Amino acid sequence: MAAPSRRRKPIKRAQSAGGVVFDRTGDEVRILILQHEAGKWMLPKGTIEPGETSEAVALREVREEVGLSNVRVVSDLGRERYSFFWRTEDTFYDKTVHYFLLEFLGGEETRPQREEGFVAAEWVTFTEALARIKYKETREIVRRAQNALECPATAGEAEG
Repeated sequence: MAAPSRRRKPIKRAQSAGGVVFDRTGDEVRILILQHEAGKWMLPKGTIEPGETSEAVALREVREEVGLSNVRVVSDLGRERYSFFWRTEDTFYDKTVHYFLLEFLGGEETRPQREEGFVAAEWVTFTEALARIKYKETREIVRRAQNALECPATAGEAEG
């Protein structure tokens, strides 16, 4: 009897963009992280639709997922790339997310997007964000944001 053939699972490429939103009060800087109903903490991000720029998507996703529109782009933080398997689609994904450093300009309260499964949005220190975020690629983006804010002269040297 012949061994069953192993069909290779399809690989889909996905392009997204997101932001590290920060708020500075005096010498204290906090960044915004989101908690999904599954418990994981993450940064706001979403799929780039045809005709959209990465920067526009980052701003849109912060507006949709967190309810903040009073933000401005400060710098480009580069990209993270990772792969995952999505069981419901029986598909492997090769995903690239382009992140931007975004400054919160105030005057709004966060509103996590419940329809997308977000249950909390919290302003935390970089140390706290690094402790809560479990994905190493996302932690690297948070470190880039921290470096950009602590050492502005080297901010433009992020991987692109």
